[in-house]
Amino acid sequence: MSQNNWVDQQVNSDFNKARRLSFLRNAVNLLRQEPRTLLPFEEVRSRINIRGQHDRGILTVPLANIVGSEGRYSDFDRSFLPRHEVTKDRWKNVDRAHYNDINLPPIELYQIGDVYFVRDGNHRVSVARQQGQQYIDAQVIELVSDVPVLATITQHDLATLEERSDFLEWTDLASLRPKQQVVVSQPGGYLDMIRHINGHRYFKALELGYEPTREEAVISWYDTIYAPLVEAIERTGILAAFPDRTPADLYLWIMDHRHYLTENEGYDPGAQEAALDYTRNFGERKRRVKLPPPPSEAETDFLVWSHLGRLRPSVRIPLGDDENYAVLRRHVRDHQYYLGRNLGREIGFDEAAQSWYDTVYESIVQAIIGQNILELFPQCTIGDLYLVVTDYLYYQRGQGVEIEPAEAARQYVKVFGKERASLLTGVLHRARRLMRMAVIGS
Repeated sequence: MSQNNWVDQQVNSDFNKARRLSFLRNAVNLLRQEPRTLLPFEEVRSRINIRGQHDRGILTVPLANIVGSEGRYSDFDRSFLPRHEVTKDRWKNVDRAHYNDINLPPIELYQIGDVYFVRDGNHRVSVARQQGQQYIDAQVIELVSDVPVLATITQHDLATLEERSDFLEWTDLASLRPKQQVVVSQPGGYLDMIRHINGHRYFKALELGYEPTREEAVISWYDTIYAPLVEAIERTGILAAFPDRTPADLYLWIMDHRHYLTENEGYDPGAQEAALDYTRNFGERKRRVKLPPPPSEAETDFLVWSHLGRLRPSVRIPLGDDENYAVLRRHVRDHQYYLGRNLGREIGFDEAAQSWYDTVYESIVQAIIGQNILELFPQCTIGDLYLVVTDYLYYQRGQGVEIEPAEAARQYVKVFGKERASLLTGVLHRARRLMRMAVIGS
């Protein structure tokens, strides 16, 4: 067999093997609901504040730290395995050069934090990883940001990454306190931090007799409020009781708990006692109960669109089907219209979103909790059940029956829950379609 024929066989075998492996990994990731896609460079860059860029020259870069691409992020998976046959010819040409010992020019990368994005050379990265290489030479342009970006970043992390970037820009903590590590793991947490700083600024103004500047308020909050509580968290070792959470997460929870104790017990227990009391009451439970998954991109988009992420920072509205967030958007818009008609004035969007959440969504959720509907449908989220009870409520009103949310929830359990609970989620989707058709036809 000639050398050329042998090389042709090898590159064909390599590409077919890479495609099979891509298919298998994609199937496993879908079952685990863990999509492993490349990150689009432009989306990441648009979500964080870039302070500048510079050419670092040619570097030897770990292939594992290349997590995205400028233009070919849909052609390869996170391991740079080819996802489509359309990449075959170029992929095989690069692989053929490998077997023929042909030196190819360095690839071109953008660097943000610890990660890299391919500007040119996606197929060379793919072949190098398939051939078992650990490193590759690259011409690197670094984009400078105050937000550390780690190689473990996923699409779900982008919303929190954007919030952290905005938080650091607003507070200037990276300059004021360069060693700061204010890292929140959940979307909405940095907005809570800003609320705390503004609250501290207000009370500081009462104490001083004049309003401190934002910089003065940030420094005072960090030095006298945030840092001492984080030190107490680390000193007492209570972080071990809350796996997968950060000191900043605990700061937010404990400050809320401290406020609760102050309001209900009549005294301020202080940061350390509030931390210990919170751990005694919630730490063991947190170890036993599976932590909820982080918000999906669709949920985060809805919370941003509705401004609830800012207006109600701790709010979560999880849905089993991302397409149903379009239904929630319609609910908010409809509520804005009818609220304005009832009050005889124009209703701003923020007012409408808060009113919908406080008077509509929360009232139905409390009715669902009161009727223990979640226990009958354990695979559904509270948001799913809000939608089906809302549909049932609208259906009854379409028949001329005016009922309160609690009664609608009770009737829904009676009609659909007790006899069909074994059907779990399927019944809810069928019931929603049937009831929506009934409303349209009424």
